[in-house]
Amino acid sequence: MAKDSDKTATQEEVTGAAAPAAEGAEAKPAKKARAEKPAKKAASKTVKAAKADGAEASDGEEKAAKPKASRAKKADGTKKPAKKSASKKKAAAKPAAGGELDDDDGFEDGGDYDVISTDDGDSDGDDLDGVDEGVDEVPAAPAKGRSRDKRSKEKALIKEALASVKQGVTEEEMEARRSRLRQLIKLGKERGFLTYAEINDHLPEGLTEVEAIDQMIGTFSDMGISVYEQAPDTDSLLLNDRTVTSSDDDTEEEAEAALSSVDSEFGRTTDPVRMYMREMGSVELLTREGEIVIAKKIEEGLKDMMHAISACPTTIAEVLEQAEKVREGQLRVDEIVDGLLDPEADEEMSFGPSRSDSDDDDEATVAAMNNAKLEELKEEALSRFDRIGEFFEAMRQALENEGYKSGPYLAAQESVQKQLMSIRFTAKVVEKLCDMLRAQVDEVRTVERTILDICVNRVGMDRGHFIQSFPGNETNLAWVDNELATSPRYADVLTRSIPDIQDLQQKLIDLQARVVLPLPDLKEINKRMAMGEMKARKAKREMTEANLRLVISIAKKYTNRGLQFLDLIQEGNVGLMKAVDKFEFRRGFKFSTYATWWIRQAITRSIADQARTIRIPVHMIETINKMNRISRQILQETGVEPDPATLAEKMDMPEEKIRKILKIAKEPISMETPIGDDDDSHLGDFIEDTTTLAPSDAALHDSMREVVKEVLDSLTPREAKVLRMRFGVEMSTDHTLEEVGKQFDVTRERIRQIEAKALRKLRHPSRADKLKSFLEGQ
Repeated sequence: MAKDSDKTATQEEVTGAAAPAAEGAEAKPAKKARAEKPAKKAASKTVKAAKADGAEASDGEEKAAKPKASRAKKADGTKKPAKKSASKKKAAAKPAAGGELDDDDGFEDGGDYDVISTDDGDSDGDDLDGVDEGVDEVPAAPAKGRSRDKRSKEKALIKEALASVKQGVTEEEMEARRSRLRQLIKLGKERGFLTYAEINDHLPEGLTEVEAIDQMIGTFSDMGISVYEQAPDTDSLLLNDRTVTSSDDDTEEEAEAALSSVDSEFGRTTDPVRMYMREMGSVELLTREGEIVIAKKIEEGLKDMMHAISACPTTIAEVLEQAEKVREGQLRVDEIVDGLLDPEADEEMSFGPSRSDSDDDDEATVAAMNNAKLEELKEEALSRFDRIGEFFEAMRQALENEGYKSGPYLAAQESVQKQLMSIRFTAKVVEKLCDMLRAQVDEVRTVERTILDICVNRVGMDRGHFIQSFPGNETNLAWVDNELATSPRYADVLTRSIPDIQDLQQKLIDLQARVVLPLPDLKEINKRMAMGEMKARKAKREMTEANLRLVISIAKKYTNRGLQFLDLIQEGNVGLMKAVDKFEFRRGFKFSTYATWWIRQAITRSIADQARTIRIPVHMIETINKMNRISRQILQETGVEPDPATLAEKMDMPEEKIRKILKIAKEPISMETPIGDDDDSHLGDFIEDTTTLAPSDAALHDSMREVVKEVLDSLTPREAKVLRMRFGVEMSTDHTLEEVGKQFDVTRERIRQIEAKALRKLRHPSRADKLKSFLEGQ
């Protein structure tokens, strides 16, 4: 009994129980303590020693964590009932403090760790080591069901990892642990597997319970992430049926969704604006030197891209074609060129926009450029394009006469690259050139994959042998014959596939002739371009994230103007990204000074385009704002609202134009706007409906129609039809004498006589008295 008491005390120290439980509950920790393994006791001693010393973690704990993770691997291969039983025993060993929580996860009942007790007070965990209980095992869900509870599995994993160490940590430490778990989930989703060493490195230092680690590894398995002792090779991953299908964006979204679902239970806000502010505040502000460093990185990335692009003759031909369109007037020069770089001074030649708040064109840059600077830019750019054309022609002649990569060819190519590097192309042109190069490489890879499929899947060639022998022989039609001579074991199948393989190789030969480059060089150029693009994109992202606070500070000044705050932030971010693309650090301005104009321009443009139900042109918006400022100033000075004549005098505009502006400036109001305190009536109920007759008028018209019909029926059918056609009674329109005559096949004069006779009959007092009342009413 003394021995059991010692074990019970040890267990209470590990779990951190605040007070001893009741006598009936004391037996559960005792039984759990008897069932503990030696490694678990070592972990308990490690935790106890760490608590006594007041330290968060020690080297001993880190060493103890690795055996636990390895032991978790073994536990993962055991039966599910045994694992559930172990989890229940672990929960039973931890008495709930104050009776509010029934397990160690810090959440309400209903989780995977709740203790299930019977009426006699014994837990389901009261079993002996090595004895399996009759626990009903839940069958595995199908593949479709697995995707449905993916987020709940991730939520359970993060609860286990964060709730176990939640007590006594600061907000910064909690955020760091969240970040580590997010990276762990993303890593597992991207690769499809994790190693025990990676799990140990990412888990919080205070998480040392074996059952908790076992549960987390099981949850990883349910999420479709395999756990290995060592990183598997490629063949093992191919044989594994768990394939990775999530993209980077999906992985990021799933990890963030799992973390956000736990945030509310830990008391953290899930408001999108506050979450955005918190994420934005974690990025440090840039100094002037830091901005220059990042701007140089962007420039280097763009230079690497242009250097790679300029090595491909097809892209040079495309640039010259665009220049010819500028010469013919089909394109504006600013659509392909942002600026020119002086090769001698290594500085940007100033052709940029003047920063004005009155820009009202669709493109702010185009609106700000005056015609003189545009003409100057056009002349200088076309002269440089002419030099590029001369060097490109020299390249072509050197290729025909002396071959690829000859001395004259390389000299002409270097001259072309030097001239292209002195031109700063627009982002659209650079993207178009990059897409051309990517399309060519994708075409090559598509053909190569088809050849690989034929040789490996149809012929039966070893994949490794193909990868080793085919590169370098893409355009060698004798490659198949050589393989046929060296590999007789699949000679029959390969012989039948020779025409298909050589047809595909001929496509590669044609493509190589079209791009005027060997295929290995084309792939290398594409690789260099992709590296430069990635470098530039990374630097742009860094510059953008460091200036998000500037967008917030500017967007706050434009609230309550018809757009929500988040929409203003989004539009300001668009302007910030444009500023990053067009920033020229050599001019000496700080980036925030330059970006402020772009951000303000984007926000004001979005307000003008989206804030009003009926869109008003931008120049009219500026006139309305000016008029409102003058009106408020006059109201403050005189205490009276100004009339149109006063505004016309102040604004130096005609009074008629002021009246039109006042009419345009009126805000539309909904007809469903409630009127009064009861909200029973709406504004539309008090607006006159001119399309509907009043009840009295409707009754009068119905009575008149009946009387006219009665009077006409008293005439002969021929006379009644003539009058109906002549006056349009009960018809859509009236008819002329000629039209009525054609209807009755008589002359116009005869119809006029019939009409006159019928009207005389209507003037008879027996009929006229019925119609006089309607004339008197009008």
